[in-house]
Amino acid sequence: MGNSKIARENLAKQIKNGAVILHSGSIVYRNNDTWYPFRQDSNFYYLTEWPEPDAHAVILIKDSEPELHLFVQDRNEEMETWEGKRLGQSGAVDDYEALKAYSFQDYEKILPNLLRGFNDIYCDYSSNNFEKYDKKVLTHAVPYDQRGTDFSNATLYSLQPLISELRLIKSDGEIELLTKACDITVEGHIHAMKTANAGMYEYQVGAEMERIFYDRGAERLGYPSIVAGGHNACILHYSTNRDQLDEGSLLLIDAAAEYGMYSSDVTRTFPVSGKFTSPQKDVYEEVLKVQNEGIEGVVVGNSMKEVHQQTIKTLSESLVNLKLVPLGVEETISMMHFFEFFMHGTGHWLGLDVHDAGSNEVNGQPRAFEHGMVTTIEPGIYVRPTKPVIEFPLLERDPNEIRERRKIMGMEKATKLEKEEMMNAKTVKHEIPKDLLGIGVRIEDDIVCTNNGPMNLTENAPKTIEEIEAVTA
Repeated sequence: MGNSKIARENLAKQIKNGAVILHSGSIVYRNNDTWYPFRQDSNFYYLTEWPEPDAHAVILIKDSEPELHLFVQDRNEEMETWEGKRLGQSGAVDDYEALKAYSFQDYEKILPNLLRGFNDIYCDYSSNNFEKYDKKVLTHAVPYDQRGTDFSNATLYSLQPLISELRLIKSDGEIELLTKACDITVEGHIHAMKTANAGMYEYQVGAEMERIFYDRGAERLGYPSIVAGGHNACILHYSTNRDQLDEGSLLLIDAAAEYGMYSSDVTRTFPVSGKFTSPQKDVYEEVLKVQNEGIEGVVVGNSMKEVHQQTIKTLSESLVNLKLVPLGVEETISMMHFFEFFMHGTGHWLGLDVHDAGSNEVNGQPRAFEHGMVTTIEPGIYVRPTKPVIEFPLLERDPNEIRERRKIMGMEKATKLEKEEMMNAKTVKHEIPKDLLGIGVRIEDDIVCTNNGPMNLTENAPKTIEEIEAVTA
């Protein structure tokens, strides 16, 4: 329970005096009496570690000291026969560090007493749970002012920004869980490399890999596995996983285990037949060079924006080397010609969620990396087989200006204007090298920023051409 205790203490230091209200997830039914596997709400888990659905948490903070109060499902022998054992109120106190625990059913009755003396309330007032549980109760729980019963003295603050900031910096305990998730994931990817052969179906390789995940203790997948053979690797979120693997093709696997609620996120691309062809090797080596450079950039004081800008610069050099673009490096960047082959970010925060909480900016400026932040680094090159000839617009485009214009004008108007600008621009027609068509390569690792430099949690997954061919041959 140490991680959530540390999280509550850190939150209390920020709030100093106030009450925090948050709610668990609930069972979601798929159809009739069949339900989706339950996973706890990440923020609720972060501050409580409570694993069951249908719970409320109230954290009372006085002079920067937090008190946890949990409202949980009652023990019920009949229901437990159907759905499994419940921890109950005694479990909340004995095992989950709640000062007091109450019946889930008594939330509206007890909450006013708990909030007596607190006017600063932190909650997610944009969520359905606020409308469902809190809005009416808070109106009655916090004393009214002189304007009448529609006006409570409560001052509501959004809890989300505070938690997002806290979740950005991982504690030692969180790093341990992420490390375990990464170790399991690496094992699964290595097994996939050893297992995959021409003639197998993507889902068969995926099943072999996921078997390792679960066998090593993963509770679930971090996200639906992408097992993309051949041309499918050029589809960023491909998850059909039903095609047969061809001799001589590449297999891109983006898949990860979740352990202790923390997720890894790893991508490897390798040859189904054991050896890279010369064109495949050419593309792969360029992506690997870019990725290694990106990892080196995860240092205190640098930012994801700077890493991404460097990625675009180096990757644009790669695109020129591969003859995938018609002009030089400067034009490839300024006219965003690279976007035809690399159309996503270089990385994202990682933790309880695979795309974890936290902004890349602070007060409109790029957020600097700090000790304890965890990010992915995942450049790629995707040469779509459907575009053997590309007409590149001769139009300078600044991503920052595009983003600002979209904020000011709104997405619909801004994107319409962008389309018109592109259509009116002169173009240069460029034929893509035939032996590169259909090659998709992405390489992704999970990196902890430390005061001693980047720490790669997934470095044991084979990544160089020599390492991969030694496993797949």
